[in-house]
Amino acid sequence: MLPRVNSAAIRRLNRTKVFHALRENPGCAQRDLSRLTGLDKATTSAIVTQMLEDGLVERTDAPRARRIGRPETALSIAPAAGLLVGARLEPGTIRIVTTTLAGIVLEHLQIAGSTDISTALDRLHRGIDEAVAASRPPATGGSGATAPPVRGIGVGLPGLMDHSGRLVLAPNLGWRDTPIRPLLEEALGMPVQVDNDTKAAAMAERLFGLCRGVEDFIYLTGHSGVGGGLFLGGRLYRGSHGFAGEVGHVTVVPGGRPCACGKRGCLETYVSEPAILARTAERGRTLPDLASVAVAARAGDAAVAQVLAEAGRHLGFALSHLVNLTDPGLVVLGGNLSTVAGLILPHLHRALEEHALEPLRRDLRLLVSPLGPDAVPMGGIALAMEGFLSAPSLAVGML
Repeated sequence: MLPRVNSAAIRRLNRTKVFHALRENPGCAQRDLSRLTGLDKATTSAIVTQMLEDGLVERTDAPRARRIGRPETALSIAPAAGLLVGARLEPGTIRIVTTTLAGIVLEHLQIAGSTDISTALDRLHRGIDEAVAASRPPATGGSGATAPPVRGIGVGLPGLMDHSGRLVLAPNLGWRDTPIRPLLEEALGMPVQVDNDTKAAAMAERLFGLCRGVEDFIYLTGHSGVGGGLFLGGRLYRGSHGFAGEVGHVTVVPGGRPCACGKRGCLETYVSEPAILARTAERGRTLPDLASVAVAARAGDAAVAQVLAEAGRHLGFALSHLVNLTDPGLVVLGGNLSTVAGLILPHLHRALEEHALEPLRRDLRLLVSPLGPDAVPMGGIALAMEGFLSAPSLAVGML
């Protein structure tokens, strides 16, 4: 028997194509959308009409150079169509970003985190309320304008997430076997998309960063741990359980430093921010964060530079195995790794030369993410956008 065609899924897929084409090409004409998406004119017209009726898209007159007659109509995602919220949960901090529906950043907020789950969720709720309030224009009497609704919330956190959204293990938070998505939705009062922080950041890189249009890339990040996001064939690879990409728990020193996961010698015991700060403290350099580590190394502190050299070698060793296995065209260093990237890259390159096959590393590009500390919160935005676009209807605001 031939497989049955899911017409609703096809409509959502086509709608998503049109949305992203408008997001990446604001002000384009409707005829341009057919070319950009590969959809026929009738399908494109029907989707645009529905988006206009739902208030998600706006039209403006846009005269074209050297054209006579009526100006063409330019289409864009309406700035007032709604808000998206992205968040990163870490043991010590919660970072929140709000954007327009098109992903344009409106507000940043960083507040104290907690390893107590009830406290963390309560602080997240209050932080989101504060960030959303700051993102909405002040009410003016008699204007008739309504506040843009929150269309989606996405959260990235450092832990193993299965396909159902269950948090299996988060060693740095001390959370295990936790139904995190239902807890988030109960705390925030609306549907929430949640994922591993590095996978979320890799999605942000794909939508908003250096990897737009790149089919095969590896995203590496470091915060309280070290994680990897693998985009293979244009799709985020999750593995059979959803855990793929846990590069932080690749053993780089057999029998080495103890890791919170219960093993010894994991990559993150040498490359994560807490690990680097602990290593510099052992050498008599008590520093508050990686930015201070980078400053000290650039100022000629040999002990600090040695710690970063070691981190670069270990990261390069682990990365060489990923390169040999997946043959990516691009590797992006993000999160806190971007803070010290210039200092560790020479040592990382040498490790790749030693351990990765030459044909696979010959044209490999290593770049530093421009998203900085917003990588995971913007990953939350990517998750929220994906959840919004996959909903049966785009017209309903949540909050």
